[in-house]
Amino acid sequence: MKTLISILASIALALGATFAHADDHAAPSAPVGMVYGLDVSDPQAFATAMGKYWSSPTGEQNPGIAILRQVVAGGESPISHIVSVVYPSYEAMDAAFAINAQSEDAATFQSEVSGAVEVVTSSMFESTGLGSMKNQIGFGPGTASLYVFASVSDPAKYASAFQKMMGSTDIGETDTMLFAMPAGGVGDTTHVVSVTGKSVGAVMAQMNANRADKDFQKFIKEVRDIRTIEQNIVTVDMAVFGNMGG
Repeated sequence: MKTLISILASIALALGATFAHADDHAAPSAPVGMVYGLDVSDPQAFATAMGKYWSSPTGEQNPGIAILRQVVAGGESPISHIVSVVYPSYEAMDAAFAINAQSEDAATFQSEVSGAVEVVTSSMFESTGLGSMKNQIGFGPGTASLYVFASVSDPAKYASAFQKMMGSTDIGETDTMLFAMPAGGVGDTTHVVSVTGKSVGAVMAQMNANRADKDFQKFIKEVRDIRTIEQNIVTVDMAVFGNMGG
């Protein structure tokens, strides 16, 4: 159950990275990234340390963007916050790992947060490019996301049914994206669907609308034999750090 929250963050960040986001940075069309599920005892100290790192010489060289999210509803997990770090490619991710491994700024960050944060989980995500971002909500303070974690036995059939549904279902004032989880999933999770809006209310209103939508219900029936839902989670973005594309 713990890993599910880390995954949820990854999807949200990925979906936002698929398009321009709150800080007007350019963003990749098929991002990848890491998500860290955290038990944070001092949120303000942690946010301050993150800001210090990302404004340091090392942070300015880091080719990624970090999003700090608060977990609003996470079930039994002890995770209170999530940090999603999105990169334009795996090569960029590798470069960031190499930079941090030899950085005094990264070491200082680790030292400053050691007493305020416990890393509970880490996960990896890949954007599938499927879904709809017509509202281009992206990510930024106040943005809310619902994450649906699913175990899919026939990815090709599921992706086809998902995209067909997206083409006929009104997503209202939200954006919806499908992500693959190659490592660090929840149970047998293979995919995560994110529904993102400008508030928790907007996201939940859309989910209620989906339940009454005939095309959405047709999709549910079409994939019921190949998909098992593992968990649902809700987060709210607190801050965005980084210089990708800037």
